[in-house]
Amino acid sequence: MILEEQVQQVTDNLYITNNEVEILDSLVDSKNMFYDFSKNKVVSFIKEMDFNLILYNSSERDRGFTMYVVKNFCEHEEELVLLRNVFNNIISAGVNQYMMRIAKSKVEDIFYMANTFRALFKKPKSDEDYDVKLPSLPSSFTY
Repeated sequence: MILEEQVQQVTDNLYITNNEVEILDSLVDSKNMFYDFSKNKVVSFIKEMDFNLILYNSSERDRGFTMYVVKNFCEHEEELVLLRNVFNNIISAGVNQYMMRIAKSKVEDIFYMANTFRALFKKPKSDEDYDVKLPSLPSSFTY
């Protein structure tokens, strides 16, 4: 299955792309490039003040990269909540649950570290009120 390369601006501060050149450049620039493309991968990193989350699906029928970027994530936590909710919905639909749980976990980790990064970057806290539920532990450590 060949997907057209595209960038989708979800909000002013969240975009999604499957442009492999942009994604591979980001992986190399951040020193997160991997060389085993036989397994699914989830990679996250901060570039300047943007949170980058890259998913690689190794499945024959849906192989490829997807990158989610939350611009200036310290000041736009609502986009992190939105992204977490997207992964919740994908998990609920039963699609690639193991990889989506890892992606969701990375988003939650950065969300809970936002205050630390805000202090580091000397950014003010947003006035927005978020509908954030504390994550519950799974009944089993196997997915």
